[in-house]
This record gives sequence, C-alpha cells and structure tokens, in this order.
Amino acid sequence: MNRARSVNVAMTVAWALVVPCASMAADAPAPADDSPPHAETATGLSSDRLPAVHITGTSLRRLDAETALPVTVLRRADIERSGVRTTTELLQQLPVMQGMVPTTAVVGTDSRGYASLSIHNLGDVYTLVLLNGQRVAPFGGQLSNGGLSGVDVNTIPLAMVDRIEVLSDGASALYGADALGGVANIITRRDGEANEATVGVSWPRGGAHEGRLSAFKSVGSVDETGQNLSLGVSAMHRSALRAMERDYARDAIKDFTYQGQRYRFADVQDTAAPGTIYDRNFFGNPVLALSGLCPSGTYRYEYPDSPGFPFCSYNYAADLDLIPEQTQHSLMTSYTRQWAPDSKLALDLLLSRSVVTSHLAPAATGLFLSPSVYPQLSSLNLADNPTYMNYRFVDLGRRGFDDTSDLAHLAARLDGRWDFWRWSTGMSYSVSHTRSDIDHALNNTVAQRLVDDGLLNPVVAPGNQTASQLAAQQAASYSGKWLSGRSTLAELQWQASRELAPLAGGPVKWSVGANVRRERLTFDPSLFAQGLLSDPAVGTLAGSFDAANLRIGDAVPMQPSSASRYVWGAFSEWLAPLTPTLEWGAAVRTDHDELVGQAWTGKTTARWRPSPSLLWRASLGTGFREPTLNQLRSPGRSDGVTGQQHDCTADLQALATSLGVTPCTAASTYPIVAGGNSDLKPETSVQANLGFRLSPSAGYLLGADLWAVQIHDRIAAVDEAVAFESPLAVPRASWTTVDTGSGPQLALQGRPTNLGTLMSSGLDLLAGAKHSTALGVIDSQLRATVMLREDSQLYAGGPWFSAIDDGRYGTATLKWRASWRTSLISAGWTHSLTARYQSGYDDAPITVYALDANGQPASAAQQIRMQSPDQVLWDWQTSWQVNGVLQLTVGVNNLFDTKPPLSLNEVGTYKGQMLGYDERYFDPRGRTLTLEARLTF
Repeated sequence: MNRARSVNVAMTVAWALVVPCASMAADAPAPADDSPPHAETATGLSSDRLPAVHITGTSLRRLDAETALPVTVLRRADIERSGVRTTTELLQQLPVMQGMVPTTAVVGTDSRGYASLSIHNLGDVYTLVLLNGQRVAPFGGQLSNGGLSGVDVNTIPLAMVDRIEVLSDGASALYGADALGGVANIITRRDGEANEATVGVSWPRGGAHEGRLSAFKSVGSVDETGQNLSLGVSAMHRSALRAMERDYARDAIKDFTYQGQRYRFADVQDTAAPGTIYDRNFFGNPVLALSGLCPSGTYRYEYPDSPGFPFCSYNYAADLDLIPEQTQHSLMTSYTRQWAPDSKLALDLLLSRSVVTSHLAPAATGLFLSPSVYPQLSSLNLADNPTYMNYRFVDLGRRGFDDTSDLAHLAARLDGRWDFWRWSTGMSYSVSHTRSDIDHALNNTVAQRLVDDGLLNPVVAPGNQTASQLAAQQAASYSGKWLSGRSTLAELQWQASRELAPLAGGPVKWSVGANVRRERLTFDPSLFAQGLLSDPAVGTLAGSFDAANLRIGDAVPMQPSSASRYVWGAFSEWLAPLTPTLEWGAAVRTDHDELVGQAWTGKTTARWRPSPSLLWRASLGTGFREPTLNQLRSPGRSDGVTGQQHDCTADLQALATSLGVTPCTAASTYPIVAGGNSDLKPETSVQANLGFRLSPSAGYLLGADLWAVQIHDRIAAVDEAVAFESPLAVPRASWTTVDTGSGPQLALQGRPTNLGTLMSSGLDLLAGAKHSTALGVIDSQLRATVMLREDSQLYAGGPWFSAIDDGRYGTATLKWRASWRTSLISAGWTHSLTARYQSGYDDAPITVYALDANGQPASAAQQIRMQSPDQVLWDWQTSWQVNGVLQLTVGVNNLFDTKPPLSLNEVGTYKGQMLGYDERYFDPRGRTLTLEARLTF
C-alpha cells in the first residue's frame, strides 16, 4: 500500500505543478452521437473544421480527432466489411490484440464460456472495456485465482455497435488508473435514420453453422425534434464443430513427420470401457486379453520402454467439440433528449445472454471390481482382492457443460453548461450473472456403489450393459447446476471542464472530476460442488465430508464466497496549446481502494503538428491496479488437474517427501488448487508512447506508434510448466497437498502471487490509401503490430523469460500480427479482400518416439520442439446495394481452406484439450461461406 503511494506521487505532483497541459491516457468516454470519423480511417489527418468532440482517452473536448494518444477506430462500415459477425471475433482479430481468452477455451478449461480482450498481450485484466464510455460489470464467473476478471465480450451484440475505439496506451485519469494495457470503448447505435432488419448465415464444412437475426428501429431525431428513441434486438446460434469432423484433431495418438523423421506422439488414457486392470498377476484390458482386440474408441498400445504389456488407450480427442455450440440473445434500447444546445440526457439499457455448450470425454475414475465379475475374468488369474481398475463411463456418453452468461447494464448521462463550465454527470448499474450446468457427472461414492450393487459391469465393452444396468447408471448420474456467480458494479461519476487563459495556440483547457464505484462479487457452488452430497442425483446429504463425494476429478471442495469494496477517485487534466502547432498536456489522479489503499498516478503528453500533413505525439504515464476481489478474498477451490502428465523426476520426489506425502513412481497428472491471497500487493506501472502520423496527400496515411510498458509486482500464479520444470526452485508456496480419496498427494498451488516485473514493448503500424479510379473508389488499409520485447520474471526473484516466438512453457507471444484489407466501391457494389497474417513460433516441448521404416519405435522417448509456421488467411466479401431498401452480401472466410499447423502442445494459459492444433492461435472452421440480407425501411 505504501509503496503504491510513493512510487507515483513524486512524478505526478511534479507534472501537475510544472506542466499544466493536455490529455491524459486511457479510458474516457466517446458518446456515439457527437464523434466524427477518426483520422486513422486512411483519409488523411483530421480537419480542424471538425466540431468539438470527446475522444477516448481524454476528458477534454477538442476540435481535432487525432490526439496525442493512439486510438484506433472501427466504424460501422469497417465492421460490415470485416466479414465477421460477432464482437468477440471482430476485436480478437485486430493486430493489436493478443493473449485473449477465446470462447473455445471452455473445451477443457474452466473458462465458463467467457471471451475477453487483451491489448499487446498483457492480459484481459489490464484491458478496460467500456460501453458508451462507462464501465461494464466484470464477468460474474471469475476464477478464484483472479482469472476471467474482464468483461465477457460474448455479451456485447455486434449488431448494436456503431463504432469501437481502441486506445492502445495505458492508465487513465478519467475512469481510473487500472487499465494498464489500454481501453476498448464500444459505442452503440442511436439517433440514426437507418431502420433495418438483417438475416445471415455462415456455413463451414462439418459444423459450426451459424444463423443470425437482428433488427434496429429509431424513432425521432435529436436535431429535428429534440429527442430520439432507439431499439435493437439480435439473436445468433452457432452449432458445434466436433473433432471427428477434422482429421488433424480426432486422434490422441498420432504418427507424423517432422524434419524428415517419422515420430509417434501418444497421449495415453488407460481409462476405458472396460478399463485397465492393475493386478499383481495381470495388467491390461480384459477385452484385449480375451479377444485380442481393443473396444471401439480405443487404441491398442504398449509403452515402447516396457514392451510386452499391451493395453487399450481411450481416444478422448474424438469426443471433443472444437467449436462449442453457442447461442446469443440481446436487446438494447437508448433514449436521448436535448432541451438546449448544450444540455442533453442519454439513457442506455442492454440485456444480453450468451449460452455456450461444450462436451468432453465421458467421466473416468478408479474402481474396485466386485466379486460378481470375477467369474468373467477367471482366465486372467487375478490375485488381488479387490482388484483395481481405471474405468471410463462410455455408455453414459460425453460430459456436457452449459455455461450461461447474462449481462444487464443500465446507464444514464446528463450533459450541460453553466456559465463557462461544461459539465457531465453519469451513473450506471451493471450486473453480470453466470451459471454453469453439467450433465453425466458422478462422484466416486456413487461410481463404486454401482459396481458393488451389480448395476455396472466394468469388464464388458461399450454397448453391452443390460437395459436395467444402463438405466441405473443414467439415474445415478448428475445433471443440473454446478455453480453460479454474480458480479455487480454501481458507479457515479462527475466531471466539468472550461477554458482558462489564452496561449499562442488557443486557450488552456482544464477539467476536473471524481467518481465512486462499488464492486461486489458472489460465488455460489452447488451442494455437489461443495462435496456435501453422497448421492448427487437424488440430493442425499452426506453426514460428514468425504473426498469420495467430490465430483470425479476434483481435488478439494468449492466454497461459497462473497466480497465487496468501494473505490473512489478524483482527477484533474490540462491541455495547453503552447503554439498553433504544439500542445502539452498533463493529468493527475488519485484512487482509494478500501481494501488496498491509496495511490497517485499521472500522465503527460505532447502533440506537435509542424505541418498540416505531419503529426508527432508522445506520452508518459504511470498506472496502478489493485488485485481483484477474488485474488484477495476467494477461498481455496479445486481447479482441475494439470494439462498433461509430468515426468517423475528426482526433484519432484524430494519435494513430495519434504511435504510428507508419498513420492511419485511414474509420470502422472497432479491436482491444482486455486484460491485468493490476502497478502497481495497492488501492481504499479510505467508506460510510454512515441508516434507519428503522415498524410502526404488527401486519402493517404502512414503512421507508427512505439510503445513500452513496465509492470511491477505483477500478479499471477506460477505457471504449471515452470513449476514442474524446477519444483524445488519455485517458491514453496507454489505447492500443497490434497486428499482426493486415496490418501494425501502432491498438488500445484494455483493461487496468485506477486511474481515480479514484466517489461514489454512493441510497434503499432498503419498505412492507408483511398483513391478514386475508373473502376471506382479503392480503399486500402494495413495494420500491424510487432512485439519488440516481452521479458517477465517467472516467479519472484526468479529468472527472466521472453515468450516472443517461444512457446516453451505452453504459451507463445506472436512477434507479428497484421491485417490488410482492400475494398473496391463502385455503383452500389463493395468488394473487399482481407489478408490476416501472424508469425510462427517455437512450440512447447513434447515427448515422442522416433519410428523406424516399419513404423515401430526405434529408440527411447525423446523431446522435440516443432516450429509452428507463419500463416496467412484470405477473406473475400461482396455487398450489393440492390436498391434503396435491400442489400445482399456474400463472402468466404479462409478462402483457400488453410488448415491449422500441427501442434501437440497440451499446456499453457487457457489451453483447451484440443490436440493436433492450438485453438488459441488457429481456427479449425476452415473455408466458411457467409450470406446476409439487410432490409432498410
């Protein structure tokens, strides 16, 4: 707390006293009804004849939209030419975005249907998402370690969006200093003349088929009648894409060629139906032993290092959804009333729901065989009593997960003028509610009882349970609520601005403001998730806690929790046009968090326009981010198991011994336990930006922004791969022990800590041209982001690592991301061609076996690292304005049906269970046909 205050106060006070100047950085409002097209739309630098407007990143109104801060604007025309139809896809495809949580992460991670934004790969927690310039409630399903704590952009309907402004410079005086990475301000449609209805479909091969409906109606005009009411509704449904529909993603054991050598990769799962028997006289699958064949859905496999012991490995990869099923519904209404030239009331209401349905392989666990099945296994000469088996409930079907995310956002804003002051006050109340439902779930108590009562025969192949046995298993499996969460944010803000003494370039502008907000987060797990039910399907309460009552695969029970806090702050901002071509600016802010304490932050900016065609800009500022409520207050909870099996090393054995648990004997997965940490310190940052814009002639624009961010006391959990690579070197608090029903065992402690420092820098590039030809108007724009540096400490006091082009620990930072779009506009037709580029990287190490000419393992297991190549995807779209009423659009995304490159990585931040490609960087949908019709009335 004291450090956070002292780090920034000296610099910010100095700026406030010495440089009474311009626009601060980060997340300010940009009302949809008074903002012009931005300078970065490839039409040249902004004209000084523009009306005074608010621009995201400053509280001061100005004539020129090209500020001292780097702001990217996507207008409605850009959105329609992009070829994508959801807010999530639109923003996640921007080159400046990297490190987002994709919706597909729900397949195998506890991401609960959430999708986020992340500017410059800093993470969603550092990117502030605004709706019409006001904060939105963070995701209600936040993880106990603070993950998923941004805004779920799946709940923002693209059909209702007028434009999006992305500020890629961090920290703010207006709304708070916690947006260390930047701001995305989503501005909705209002006061428009276009009343319209739209219907569209997108059709990839094999699944992920999408249908969309939307309508927008506007009544009245602020300019003509003084008021306007707008109403918009939208709906979208996307079907699932099964792994079976893609040959590169359907197998958990793969033979492949890399650099001229054949290899075999095997993600072995000995839990099958029937399962693998572990007996002192027998190891393997009973069906394989008795018939010589493995059951359907499994591979015959034996470890090359231990030949002669074949078993059946379950192919879990075939059960996955590569793209989960998703449904979105939204309703938005806006009302604007103007009763004087400078007095206006704006009201907004958004109600939105996103439902994501995903599937994993059937539940699997360890069981003890009952005496009733021993006669069927007499030829195996089993000796143990009872005999242990790893079994999978294949006849129950895939496990299902329904994740519902609801957003209700109500906001009001009142603008006016009093004497020389322009003032504005706003209030908002925003609620994010999430609920996760599961099906085909069991606990170990019920699973073992099914065997003991003869209601499950674990030694027969799938499809051979009797009708009564299958009915009993279905009745015993749990379907219903797993957990729910609720996040609320209520905020009141006020600001005022005026002009002061004149300078050579114009009057000094000054603004002051204050805000207060209350955050509240509640978490409500079901009784099953809390481990309080001995029979979840029936609802039978357990007399006392028993680890066997936890859901299969869980390590510790979940606990209900609730936390809240008040955060208030005040700011002051100056803009001083020292000459007609040079502006200096400064802002200072103080924030007080009742749980963390107070901090001062500030920003100084400069903007120099030596000629009408050239602009230089620079900024330097500090930031402050308090830990999330969950990072501070969440109780410990199960966070599943590690993403892959980890070798049993001498260091792991020594660690287990020191913690008083039995050391490992073979490669294994380990439980992960997550929770809050009340000892966390807030993060502080310094960020800087230097850029230029050059418009040599009308319609042409070149630009670049060099940016740098340094974050101290970065909050995160020690990465899984790092912890298992150096188990004795990472802080001892990274480890714990849990009892999952078979005695205490080593577990990874996933709670957040202050890891140290992150230093990141890069370059954002822009080139645009708009030119009239005999064929029509050609509008072309290139955007690119190159990461120059990203060094972070792996843990406090530990070594430094750069993930640029290096996925050693499971998550790579792409050095380059770029997009180029060229449109030909002529006589009612618009043809757009888009190229999307991303650079390659070195993937995570994987364990493989080299194969000989006969396709058999030729040597012991070894580790290799594959290179993921560069990729370019091409999209095409044509729109035809048939008449004044009807517009038709046809397009093809991924025109050449480019497949994702091979990746066998199984670990990394928000890495799902997909195998054969990495869904965080690549899209499995392939060539996708898009059709759309818009009716304007």
